[in-house]
Amino acid sequence: MVPRRGLRVTTCLEEETHVVERSPVFDDDSGPVVPVPPVLVSHPGRHCLGVDTEVFFPVSELGVVQARLVCTGCPVRVACREWATATGQHGIWGGTTGEERSAARHVGLGVVASRSAVAA
Repeated sequence: MVPRRGLRVTTCLEEETHVVERSPVFDDDSGPVVPVPPVLVSHPGRHCLGVDTEVFFPVSELGVVQARLVCTGCPVRVACREWATATGQHGIWGGTTGEERSAARHVGLGVVASRSAVAA
């Protein structure tokens, strides 16, 4: 097996098994690219304008807090969060983490399913 750039391969000598770990920093396979809506990119009042994008992909709880502070009071926060939820983005979008958006999406799907069952 030839590892791709950004993958670390370790071999366990006793069992001859291979473990492949993805590196978030060096992984060049980012998956499908979903274009960001123009309202999020071009809004002159967005708070993330000019902020280093690494801020929104924190590696610690302190980093999450710092990213959320950037989003506080942003005029496109709701649209940003909704787009990230709909497209399954990682990182901080609209002041929420990917895990929070995923949980909200699953709760929302459960509400829709229960309403459909009641209507039927």
